[in-house]
Amino acid sequence: MSTSYIARSIPAALVGGVLLTIMSLSTHADGKRSGLDDLSKEMSTCSAYYSLLSAVVSSAQGPAAKVQVAGRIKETGQAMLLQAINVANYIGIGDDVVMQRSQAAMKAMVATINSDPPNSLAVMHSKYGQPCDELLQSAPKRFADLISGEHQDY
Repeated sequence: MSTSYIARSIPAALVGGVLLTIMSLSTHADGKRSGLDDLSKEMSTCSAYYSLLSAVVSSAQGPAAKVQVAGRIKETGQAMLLQAINVANYIGIGDDVVMQRSQAAMKAMVATINSDPPNSLAVMHSKYGQPCDELLQSAPKRFADLISGEHQDY
């Protein structure tokens, strides 16, 4: 994951936050609520992924620039967690549920890494890295589509 990609992705994640802040609360049809809950779950998982990735990058051997990269990855994870909380709160789900989801995802990721250390990088990248990178790009539009009723299967 390149530094410039992460730097470009953080504003995309934050745009979703702006959308959440300016939207008023309303009653959601089951489809909207379910779609928003799914989005929050995915964001919770990705926040755990970016947090774990940040820890791995910061502890790896290498140039001093890795500290900056690890910091950007951590910021991305924190922004994703904030958005997961905002989406969940929008549909009446509390912060504690989002935190539990993120912690459960982290435990599953650690178990994945521990079960097959030599292949864990490839598994983590395909299972979490690629979907989370895609989510960084698609989350604001998905949220807007869900709110406007233009829900599609994601």
